[in-house]
Amino acid sequence: MPSSLTSTSAPVSAVRYAARHLVPDTARVCVGSVLGVSAAVFYELDGQEDARRDRDGATAITDVDVLDLLLCLPVGEPVRIDDLGRRGRRALAKMPPGCVEFGRGAVIRRARPPLTPSLAIVGGNGSFRRKLELAGRFAPFCPKAVVVNKAPRDLTAACFDADFYGVGLIVAAVDSDVEVLVAPQAHRPRRVVPRTWWFIEEVYRIHLTGVYPAQSPAQVRG
Repeated sequence: MPSSLTSTSAPVSAVRYAARHLVPDTARVCVGSVLGVSAAVFYELDGQEDARRDRDGATAITDVDVLDLLLCLPVGEPVRIDDLGRRGRRALAKMPPGCVEFGRGAVIRRARPPLTPSLAIVGGNGSFRRKLELAGRFAPFCPKAVVVNKAPRDLTAACFDADFYGVGLIVAAVDSDVEVLVAPQAHRPRRVVPRTWWFIEEVYRIHLTGVYPAQSPAQVRG
């Protein structure tokens, strides 16, 4: 595996295991701070939207007011600017490049969510309880898991708590096979809301500019 993943918050062995067994075959992974948590996040990239943004000079869209407006606009259909209302026009005034097109007093939405999150893994230092708490921040957005380097002392209680909160529990001990004690709970996404889209854009920001570059499926699986 490339060195870009050797210093992440989640051990390389756990990331490789997740890539092979816990996420779709097409999932990529990047590492960075999301929701105030250093995590390895797997995701499926929308290649068409990624290419469109690259072509149109658009990057990650992280303004919630802008995302709220975009969700109110149909993709590819003109909407009169005068019909947006005061709040909508304020959001439109700070719209980043490449998100919409303007013409004849109308605005046409081009941007859409650039990826689908598949799994967030929290590792690093700290107790199991602390990692469980941090992983819980991802609950509204995607499946989540924690990685520990040895089984918790009270294994039964740890597995119960992880299962109760829908958090996967992965043991990645040195010189030992990775073991999944609790599988991550499947995420049932509802309709996209501004906060959900904001999270997606935060992951996309890491995909574009993260400290650890995003890895392709083949690179992750070794």
